[in-house]
Amino acid sequence: MWRSLYPVYVNHIAIHFRHIKVRRWRHLTKLSEYTKTRGAPSIQVTDAALVETPAPAVFPACDRDYLASPQDRYNFPSIYVATISDGVVYGGTNLVLTKDEVICHDLYDFARDYTSEELHGRNLIDPGKDRIRWLVHDALPERLQAAAVFVDACASNYAHWLTEVLPRIAVFCAEEQFKSVPIVVNDQLHKNIMESLFLVAGSEREIVTLPIGRALQVDTLYLTSVAGYVPFDRRNNKLDGHSHGKFSPPAFELIRRQIASFVGKLPEQVWPEKIYLRRNSGARKLTNGVELEKVLVAQGYDIVEPDKLSFLQQVQLFRSAKEIISPTGAAISNAIFCRPGTRLGILMAKHENMIYRYWLNMLAPLHINIAYVLCEVIENHDLGIHADFSVDGSNIVELLKSWRTK
Repeated sequence: MWRSLYPVYVNHIAIHFRHIKVRRWRHLTKLSEYTKTRGAPSIQVTDAALVETPAPAVFPACDRDYLASPQDRYNFPSIYVATISDGVVYGGTNLVLTKDEVICHDLYDFARDYTSEELHGRNLIDPGKDRIRWLVHDALPERLQAAAVFVDACASNYAHWLTEVLPRIAVFCAEEQFKSVPIVVNDQLHKNIMESLFLVAGSEREIVTLPIGRALQVDTLYLTSVAGYVPFDRRNNKLDGHSHGKFSPPAFELIRRQIASFVGKLPEQVWPEKIYLRRNSGARKLTNGVELEKVLVAQGYDIVEPDKLSFLQQVQLFRSAKEIISPTGAAISNAIFCRPGTRLGILMAKHENMIYRYWLNMLAPLHINIAYVLCEVIENHDLGIHADFSVDGSNIVELLKSWRTK
């Protein structure tokens, strides 16, 4: 109903109310296109990378086609920092407004990708005409002379933060020429997210927090190009070739080195080498998780609840682990801190729209050995890829057997 009726309201009813000029259609421009056509200065900060993503092990073997892909590699572009004059940003979106355009990052594919901003009624996108209608309006924006902006619609999600937002912050803050530039992030982020931010940005960096819906006008705005991206949702199921996520290995390696330097200064602590991640979120519940935990405990696994640990504790946990089993969820993104050769078994439900290769595309370049255990949807079928599911214990046994024979 929202997807069908809200555009009608915006285009035929709301435009007759206040802020007609503000809510006009604007051209939607990729950052690379903007820098080229507008002559905006840009500085490359990482190289492009060819990312190998070979097919993983899948249990049961008859479900391997779910992880099939026409290509077992992807190219990730170089990361650069562009300088935008008189840019306006809003808390909760990584889109940047200029006088006549709205700038988006280079990996957006609006014909296929649906955005979180649209779901929350902050804008309306017409992918056929590359245009956007901005629906929120802050009549009295704050103003800064210079800043680097890292607000994002999905920043409050731990996985999106760790793999899409924090890498951009890391490559920007690593450049000596930008050491005095304040950075802007969303307001009210989780304490673990803020902990990771302080570690990467440094204690002397000025950090500005911007509430959802509030605007900030920046005279000289530093915009770091995309370092990782997975679509929020599918706009069109009639098209194929939907992205399962792309990530920059150089940006991940930078974060790993920076965080490792802090972990190395912590007191010695013993962490388990074989762990099962208990997922406490309300969506994508494993309905027979209790039974699975009994099986894994008998095999020497420790049950861990990552959401009850600090950021650095989670890093320590994953750096120490040699075998990890978990239902799909944000906590798995901590595997970017795992040591090469770590074994990771991921439980995912079978669904036609599931982005199965998300974890593979993210972690294979870091030499994490990934296996998938595919499960049956049991409850909440209407939630699609977020429905609850159940795992067949025999598939877990086969996974563990495969690990023991290697």
